[in-house]
Amino acid sequence: MTSSRARVYVACQLGGWSLYALINSLLAWRAPVAPLGWWLFSLSCGVLTHVARSRLHLREWTSLPLSTLSVRVLVTAVGLGLVQDLIAFLLGVFVLHLYTVEQASLLGFVSSTLIWSLMMLMWLVLYFAIHAVQRARQAELERWKLEAAAQAAELRFLKAQLQPHFLFNCLNSVRALISEDPARAQEVVTRLSSLLRYALAARGPETVPLERELQVVRDYLGLEGVRLESRLRVREDVEASALGVPVPAMLVQTLVENAIKHGVGLTPEGGEVAVSARVRDGALHLEVANTATPPSATPRPESPGVGLRNASERLRLLCGAGASLHLDQTQTALTTARVRIPLSA
Repeated sequence: MTSSRARVYVACQLGGWSLYALINSLLAWRAPVAPLGWWLFSLSCGVLTHVARSRLHLREWTSLPLSTLSVRVLVTAVGLGLVQDLIAFLLGVFVLHLYTVEQASLLGFVSSTLIWSLMMLMWLVLYFAIHAVQRARQAELERWKLEAAAQAAELRFLKAQLQPHFLFNCLNSVRALISEDPARAQEVVTRLSSLLRYALAARGPETVPLERELQVVRDYLGLEGVRLESRLRVREDVEASALGVPVPAMLVQTLVENAIKHGVGLTPEGGEVAVSARVRDGALHLEVANTATPPSATPRPESPGVGLRNASERLRLLCGAGASLHLDQTQTALTTARVRIPLSA
């Protein structure tokens, strides 16, 4: 038990049973049971419940189903009530001298046992209620921690998407176009602004319709087209029925970026990036294919596997175990990233 929990427990025990003794002392100050008697009864109740808490390991019961916990609480309340009644009887006869053994009756013993059982039941209910509140607060704290971790992961994701060299290339292209082709420079700035806005907004909705994702992909390809010019050829073949299917935000953009960074961009004569999507057999089948890198090309230091693994993990988390992402490199001249997303996900 942590120190804070220990302080809460001691405060509840001392405060609760002291309040019980004080109220009864004030209400029955002229009754046969003197105030000292109520304080002795409260002290015995405090000791009894403390022993029960440690011996019965009540804290471990907090993880039990409610039905099982309810039965255990009722049985425990009756057992503790019976023990407390015996203690109260001994105190009343031999310490407080309220009555003699001969004056005791079975009916009085049963009724007092019921009263003490109700007291113990109240103590048990309060005990588990306090623990339920603590567990709820702990769960809320864990949820906040998970959200913080998710936001940190999203920030790392955004950082990975918006590579500084890509932004610098775009800005250099804009600088060159300002004097040569001002209209196209404005178009490049507009596309870059749209891409940045979408990347930052990706922290909000986890999935977006494929149509929205493709709009950003076109902006990205337009920016890369300024840098690669005629070396980049783009082909898009998307069925109308696939446009409304939700996909993880930045998924297609990641695949297209990999296709250029590790494929077309490394080929002197350039190549083609083809994006296709269609709905078949209750699932969205998405493909991003690019002209494969020739063996003689110098590979980039960063591996395409890292980005694809991150995209695959994110796809699985957002769309379920039925979703998949595979990289097909069996054809010499073509590399294809294939994504399957069940429509029920």
